[in-house]
Amino acid sequence: MQETPKPSSLRDAAPTAARGEEHHELSTLERMKTNFGDRPECFKNTFQEISFVFQATVATATTSFLTGVGVIITVPISQDLGMTQGQIAWITASTSLVAGAFQLALGQLADLLGRKAMFITGMATFSAFALLVAFSQNPFWLLIVCGILGGCSAMVVPPAIGVLGAAYTTPSKRKNMAFSAFNAGNPLGFVFGIILCGIATQLSSWRAAFIVLCIIWAVFTVHAIWAVPSVENFDRAPLRKRLGKLKEFDYVGTILTVFGTGMFTAGLTLGPEDGWAKAHVIALIVVGVALLILFVVWEKIFPTPLMPLHIWKDRNFSLIIGVVLLGMMSFTSDSFWMAFFLQEIKQFSTLMVAVHLLPMAIAGLLWNIVAGHILHRVNNTVIMIGGSVCYLAASLLLSFMRTDTSYWAMMFPALILNDAGADFQFNVANMYVMQSLPKHQQSLAGGIFNMVIRLSNTAVMGISTAVFSSVELTAEGMADPMVKFTRTFQVSVALAAVALLLSVFIRLGTQGNHPKEEGQEEDNSRSENSTVVGASTGGIELDEKKA
Repeated sequence: MQETPKPSSLRDAAPTAARGEEHHELSTLERMKTNFGDRPECFKNTFQEISFVFQATVATATTSFLTGVGVIITVPISQDLGMTQGQIAWITASTSLVAGAFQLALGQLADLLGRKAMFITGMATFSAFALLVAFSQNPFWLLIVCGILGGCSAMVVPPAIGVLGAAYTTPSKRKNMAFSAFNAGNPLGFVFGIILCGIATQLSSWRAAFIVLCIIWAVFTVHAIWAVPSVENFDRAPLRKRLGKLKEFDYVGTILTVFGTGMFTAGLTLGPEDGWAKAHVIALIVVGVALLILFVVWEKIFPTPLMPLHIWKDRNFSLIIGVVLLGMMSFTSDSFWMAFFLQEIKQFSTLMVAVHLLPMAIAGLLWNIVAGHILHRVNNTVIMIGGSVCYLAASLLLSFMRTDTSYWAMMFPALILNDAGADFQFNVANMYVMQSLPKHQQSLAGGIFNMVIRLSNTAVMGISTAVFSSVELTAEGMADPMVKFTRTFQVSVALAAVALLLSVFIRLGTQGNHPKEEGQEEDNSRSENSTVVGASTGGIELDEKKA
């Protein structure tokens, strides 16, 4: 008897079902390896990959580490060098100002001339000038060299991000974990700067804190020679040939952004001390804003701009940058005034301040692990909103704090929540920003993001210091020393509230799903559908095949 031919739909379903069974037979280890993602080819082994990710984390922590040092040594350094309140404010302002002003230019230079060379140079010069700060004999020596340190720190972030973005081109859980570790640098750098240099200051002097910085970054410099891979935007060529790329550099844009951001943030920093109505403060702010407007106009016509303006047409990009900026302003202000509160109101030593802020370091590590595991699973809009809620909750807790309030009731949960907000939002934002520009502009993408962060730090310190100083001189402020701190925390509440309002308009899905994983899910889905269709038709061809 002749065998009855099987319907074509069932014949098609058979090999598909077999492929599905074969996929299910894969070992758990093989499936985990496939879904996690492959190691980038630029790394010789996994140890080098981990070493570089650690180096990149240190790079993004450099400026915030320096800011933390500036916070913890304000009292001893002012007593030793006889600094005024305005000069003390410039210890942290000078580093953030210079770092923010040069981020874009250095980001473009890293893409043009070489990321690895700029990274190592930045680490080495940071170590050298940190040692020079330790021998400062007067306030001007200290502030000038701190400004140079800001420039050195700006040299390491764009190339670190550039190598990360160029190496991890394929979305995967592996990329998520690498970026979550990298994103830990900003909040953790601030905390570890306070802790390590607080201990050094307590045991010796504020000069020892900068000697510790010098030693740590010297070790990182040597390690970077091996750990940082050569992932460049150009083929190997002699230095003379590569220098020809400088013809593409945006010199006019660099001048406009350096002087524009420098004058604007200088005006914000000087305003609280000198008075906002002073002619030089008004002039700095007005001229700075005018130069930044000219910068935007110039970027529209220059063929290779420092900041490609088309990225701001992306609604999500603009909203994400705005939310992160406001959230980071809230985080920076809260962290600074918490440390100052512990020194001035509680009269804690530098070591005790460091101990009380230690939970931020531990929470920062834990929250980043969580962020790395949920980016590809949880809607990233929800993560951004959750980060804003954490910022707002932390600032509200601090705004209700009083001089005799228990540390565990208000400050401790505020430290944990602030870290959660920073870690969640930085992970989402960095992943999205890196995808907004092509591979050959990855360092520039990092420069744009970090310029916004650095300048926001300077701006919020100017605003919150103005509030602190104005309240301090009132009858209410003199009667209750806690009032001036409460008002600064309320500034953070307002910033976090606006960030939360903006975050609800962001429209994102998940980020970091591996293409293989997505493809397997689609194959399984098609396999199940074809099997069901074949079984239900029972030998009847699909309408599409008949047609």
